Amino acid sequence: MPEADGGSRIDAVSVDAAIARVLQAEREAREDVQRCAAQAEALVEKAHERARQIARRAAHRSVRVQRWSAAMLQRQLDELAQRQARIERVAVQGDAPDELRRAVEALAAQLTGEKR
Repeated sequence: MPEADGGSRIDAVSVDAAIARVLQAEREAREDVQRCAAQAEALVEKAHERARQIARRAAHRSVRVQRWSAAMLQRQLDELAQRQARIERVAVQGDAPDELRRAVEALAAQLTGEKR
């Protein structure tokens, strides 16, 4: 029986060592999982920051396009106002070219129902 005790002692030591290895592996695995979670969190935050940068650039571009469009529209409105002023000056002065005068008269007749 002494051999059985000696064998039991060896088995108990082996079991204790195996349990210690398993516990150590669990601690290491838990640390690895925590490390991966921290890395994933950092990647997510980096992606969020990149998305914010893209959104800011897009907003700035949108503002520039709106300003450009407004400036272009204002230029066109100014040109139309200048043309209108020239037409009115010509009409007031009576120096309108015959073709323009005839077109204005035809339009006036059409608007007033006058037959020509």
